[in-house]
Amino acid sequence: MDGLKELVKRLEKTYDEEEQIQVLQSICRTILNEYVIDIQGEIIEPLRVEAYYYPFNEPEKFNDPCAHKSEKKIRNYGKVYFIEERYGYPGIDICLSLGDYYLSFLVKNSRVGKNYHKQMDLYDRFVDRRDEIETQDVLKKVENNKKIVFNTARVGISKSKTKFAKEPLAALIEMESNGNYTFERGFGKGKAVIEYISNHENIFASNEQKIEFARKYAGYCPETIKKGEV
Repeated sequence: MDGLKELVKRLEKTYDEEEQIQVLQSICRTILNEYVIDIQGEIIEPLRVEAYYYPFNEPEKFNDPCAHKSEKKIRNYGKVYFIEERYGYPGIDICLSLGDYYLSFLVKNSRVGKNYHKQMDLYDRFVDRRDEIETQDVLKKVENNKKIVFNTARVGISKSKTKFAKEPLAALIEMESNGNYTFERGFGKGKAVIEYISNHENIFASNEQKIEFARKYAGYCPETIKKGEV
């Protein structure tokens, strides 16, 4: 079994909420570093994805009903799902469900060739072929690039909808060179950099390296890093 399926199997088994979030982050990181979407030769590189997981038969396991309740997403692995207009903003999800639950990853930002796409741009580019595309296995493994992956909150999710609204269930790469990202209020580049440094303390030899890292990726250095509090 490949590493991505192993992560999905681990997610299926665990009932620990903190571990579930960590596994969802690992799946995001694996998608961004090791996979592309290949639609009849058109290669989509995911640059930012958001995790949506809802085991509807066991809602107490991970009660995040923000996942769109479409039967197309159940037992659907390696294909894409075009979000139906009735759910609001259309988009394209990567489906990774191996069982009777919803597990998909919304492609918020991507690159096709040299062109950068936001969520609806990507949808508009392919929606006319949705019926054909949704039947195809399009998730393709590529050489592991080992890019730096930042975690942040999903965009536009309110606490009234889910207790996971502000959890770091979104992930992105190439933050320093991509100006197309939209961040949830209070969860911008600075916070993403702080979280990365906090989770990778061992790779920084000094606080000066942390400051340099923050300035490169966030464009500035948050005070907590300057003061050595991270």
